[in-house]
Amino acid sequence: MTRRSVPSGKKLLLKNGFIVDGQKNSEIKKGSIIIENEIIQDVIFEDKINQDNYEVIDIEGNYICPGFIDVHSHSDLTIIAYPEAESAISQGVTTVISGNCGFSVCPTNNTISSILTEAKSYGIEDIQWRTVGEYLNFLEKTEIAVNHAYLVGHGQIRAEVVGYSNTKLDYEKLQQMKFEVEKALDEGAIGLSLGLIYIPGRFSDLEELVELAKVVKKKERVVTNHMRSESSALLEAIQESIDISRLSGVNFQISHLKAAGSGRGKALQACEKIREAIDSGINIAADQYPYNASNTGLSQVLPPQYLEGSIEEIIKKISEDPEMVAEEIEKYPHTPWDKIIISEAYNPKLSKYLGMSISEIARDMKLSEARTVIELMRIEEYDLGAIYFLMDQEEVDYIAKQDFVMVASDSAVRNCDTPAFPHPRTFGSFVKFISYYVKERKDISLSDAVFKMTYFPALKFGIKNRGAIKKGFFADLVVFNYQEIEDRATYSNPKSLAKGIVNVFVNGKKAFENGTVICKNGKVLRDFD
Repeated sequence: MTRRSVPSGKKLLLKNGFIVDGQKNSEIKKGSIIIENEIIQDVIFEDKINQDNYEVIDIEGNYICPGFIDVHSHSDLTIIAYPEAESAISQGVTTVISGNCGFSVCPTNNTISSILTEAKSYGIEDIQWRTVGEYLNFLEKTEIAVNHAYLVGHGQIRAEVVGYSNTKLDYEKLQQMKFEVEKALDEGAIGLSLGLIYIPGRFSDLEELVELAKVVKKKERVVTNHMRSESSALLEAIQESIDISRLSGVNFQISHLKAAGSGRGKALQACEKIREAIDSGINIAADQYPYNASNTGLSQVLPPQYLEGSIEEIIKKISEDPEMVAEEIEKYPHTPWDKIIISEAYNPKLSKYLGMSISEIARDMKLSEARTVIELMRIEEYDLGAIYFLMDQEEVDYIAKQDFVMVASDSAVRNCDTPAFPHPRTFGSFVKFISYYVKERKDISLSDAVFKMTYFPALKFGIKNRGAIKKGFFADLVVFNYQEIEDRATYSNPKSLAKGIVNVFVNGKKAFENGTVICKNGKVLRDFD
């Protein structure tokens, strides 16, 4: 790639690139893009352009597409701890949407201690916000490398209103929750996320969820859902998602669609059920990460009777009679212990166990696997991150090909020097989707793959004037070498940068080049922006 510099204040010309414009079924054509300030001023498909008065970057036959949009991120705090967002921008992601799975870091008053505990694990010593508006204002004062949009978490609001107990909302509490949802949306949240498999979201009934979804519908925003089940009750959980959308009319997104554990074999039925809903007029879609292992808290192996209260209260309960709890854990269905790998722990005593399976750690601790789980959580004094191998690759591939499914990482932005041992999806999801499904398997065309990662999510989540290479859109762009593009993050070496990403532009400025973040030009995207 060559560059010709001219005096400052000139427009930027990206020439000789194969343009994949982000729209479905679009033709890939060689052309040039003119950027002024942060906006695409023109897209030109002519060989000869007067290059005077331009700063010229010759793409030299590489491909250029809109910046990828990660609709399912958990970067609420890590975007503060790692504002360079190397894991995202290095694979072409220019916008992340955080606050997923019912978890958000605001609004917070009653729950501030739990959020502060997590924040401190990332080196953040103080929480300088209480509301969604204050959180977004704080981020606007922080230089970040990628754009950041935010969902308010249903679980967070419920914890603020009624705590973490199994409580049905009375009329007064429901009205209070509706008020908090509307306030968050008015302050700039782009939607509401549900985490119905987690505490306290799992205690919510359909009536509560529909009433809250109606508030979101009134504001024309989106509801996302980590469903109650992605395994044995997968189909029932999908039906609940459909019912919430049908009864409220809300724009709905199923998060990280999968058929896991005892749900293996149900991917076809799951996709058919969603397709039937779409064909009947329900506004519903889904996202997925292209891997056959998930990543969530180690606490998810605990039987339901222990999953009530804050994480601190849960640890206290399982520590009172660990032998009895261990017996109950063994009786409860769970992923095989050798298929669960610890990915995140912040107590230095546990650092040596990062990347090891529960079986391996149990041998080192000289405990049973179930007792090892209890001991790990007791030492950490918080939940641990864990990778679960519980999906069939054939079903992952089947879901990926569905036209209502977009791509997501279900991860948090990191830098290469993070002490965690993250899932490879953190550094690889978007590049892997191209290298595996477009280049290797040839299941999906390049233009349709790019659509799934750019304009489709922008339309679904209301990200205005982004996700496509169009005149008047923000210049979030990725230049990549199609021949070389390849994910390199693995389960054993997860913090490896992808190959083939040449440049990334965020809001018109070159932000990533030659494997390095060179500029932090991201914006906080509020819905009313």
